[in-house]
Amino acid sequence: PNEAEHSAASEAMPEVTMTEAEYKAFSDRAEHAEKQLLLLTRRIESAEKLMSSGGEKKGRKQVAGSADPAVAKALKIMKDDTIKRLSALKKSMVKAQEYTKKVEEERDALKTENEKLQYRIKHLKRSMEESDKKSSP
Repeated sequence: PNEAEHSAASEAMPEVTMTEAEYKAFSDRAEHAEKQLLLLTRRIESAEKLMSSGGEKKGRKQVAGSADPAVAKALKIMKDDTIKRLSALKKSMVKAQEYTKKVEEERDALKTENEKLQYRIKHLKRSMEESDKKSSP
C-alpha cells in the first residue's frame, strides 16, 4: 500500500491502548466473570426450584406456596440483568480480540514490508558504492 492508503487506514482505526498484559488480564477477568455467571445461574435456578417445589428434598420438607412472588421476581430480574451485563462484557471482549488480531496482522504485514525495504536499501547502497568505486579513478 502507498503512503496515502496507509495513512487513511490508520486514521480509520482507533489507537491501540491495550498491552498484551492488559489484554490477558482483561481476558482472565472475562473468563472469571463467565464462570461466576454460570455459578450464579445455577444457584438462582436451584433457588427457583426450591421455591416452586412443594415436596420433600433431601429429607427437608418444603411448604407448598411458601415462596414469596416478590422474591422470585427479584431473583429473575437479577438473573436476567446479570446475564445481560455478562453478555455485553463478552461482546466487548470478542471485539477486543478481533481488533487485537487485526492489529497484529497489520503489524506483521508492516514488519514484512520493512524487512523487504531494508533488503532493498542494503543492495542499493552496495550498488551505489560499487558504482562510486568504478567511477572514481
